[in-house]
Amino acid sequence: MSRDLPGLTLDELATELDSRQRAVEVLKWLGSLKELPAELPLLMPGVSHRVWSTFRQQHGVSRLRVSERSVSEDGTTKYAVDVGGATVETVRIPAKGRSTICISSQAGCTRRCVFCATKELGFIRQLKAEEMVAQYLLARAEAPASAPARNVVFMGMGEPMDNLDEVLRAVEVLTQGPFPQLRQQSVTVSTSGVLPGMVRFLEESKASLALSLNATTDEVRARVMPQNKTWPIGALLEALREAAAVDPDRDTFVEYVLFKDVNDTDDDADRLVALLAGLPARVNLIPYNPFPGTGLETPGPERVKAFHARVARQGQLCLIRWPRGREIAAACGQLVLAQDGGPGFLPAAVALS
Repeated sequence: MSRDLPGLTLDELATELDSRQRAVEVLKWLGSLKELPAELPLLMPGVSHRVWSTFRQQHGVSRLRVSERSVSEDGTTKYAVDVGGATVETVRIPAKGRSTICISSQAGCTRRCVFCATKELGFIRQLKAEEMVAQYLLARAEAPASAPARNVVFMGMGEPMDNLDEVLRAVEVLTQGPFPQLRQQSVTVSTSGVLPGMVRFLEESKASLALSLNATTDEVRARVMPQNKTWPIGALLEALREAAAVDPDRDTFVEYVLFKDVNDTDDDADRLVALLAGLPARVNLIPYNPFPGTGLETPGPERVKAFHARVARQGQLCLIRWPRGREIAAACGQLVLAQDGGPGFLPAAVALS
């Protein structure tokens, strides 16, 4: 497969350019860009014209184009990105001293989680590693100097474990030196609980993993995440325990979206603590970000705080992830929604206005 530059590893670049030092120079050039060019330059500092000309004939730099850009009051920015005719969404989330880039791994999604708007698209196609890395490069270029893009989360459109070969390559590229050189712990791959992919990811990558759990019983989880019938809660948590025994230093997160009167009771809080007993994991509580037609509602702030307090009192590390970018439909589970919460479910052009 012929790949664009952002999808090549350092070793692959060194082979093609017949020099590791040349490969390093190319990655330094990529890291110096303020925006992604439409094509590679005619000349590359540190690389002979003959070698670079051959490389340039075989590789591009990026096919990504921003078709829409929306900015929320808190500075969260959502990009509708055209990737060769399909549209995916990328989100830049600023925080004190750093920005997090949320990237998509598929156009559409293969899964049918009830609470996620992306399911309305169905599945369009897999993204290649260079299309994932280019999303990071695109959003990184707009991050302010006071909040550089230091974190990446594979929490955009798609189920990463259903495109694992390309996701693993993207993680390798994002964490390689001299650029982008992100820390392994600063790259988090989220999954709705595709067990075979989880096991392989935990064996082959040192990046962080986030399991979207969202229930404390198989009955409730199957209602909001139908694939639970294939891979139930016990099997997913057992895989995390086995991986933790091998690599106790890996960052593991359990994402728990709170739905009013569905999974937000005191009993749920107690069961969550019991399920995670002995597992070195951090819980992220996420108040549900609503969209029409799901029949699900968001708990009030006091219920969210009470759930958090009950979990934390029992010794489980737990944080509330309050919504960022909800008004521009950039919050968790809202991607492909129009800003007003209306349909906007178009396979090739996402309505953002």
